[in-house]
Amino acid sequence: MRPNRIRTSTAAKIYGVDPPFLIEKVRLGQYPIGIYEKRGKRAHVVIQTNLVAQHLGRSIAEIDAAVEEIEGGETVEKGV
Repeated sequence: MRPNRIRTSTAAKIYGVDPPFLIEKVRLGQYPIGIYEKRGKRAHVVIQTNLVAQHLGRSIAEIDAAVEEIEGGETVEKGV
């Protein structure tokens, strides 16, 4: 099962913009692709695959293929 979350830098590459630009658009609500939370001085952005696919009008399979191509098959396993 694939995770429903993608990295901000990967989502920025899919959109063709810089990560700070994407974060600002999510913060302002212009890109409804995730959640922007600010606690103190740090901000936390969660980009969801299904929302990116819906916003771009693409299938989740296309977004998964783009993520695989950009990240090169990296997998992060916790506890290993």
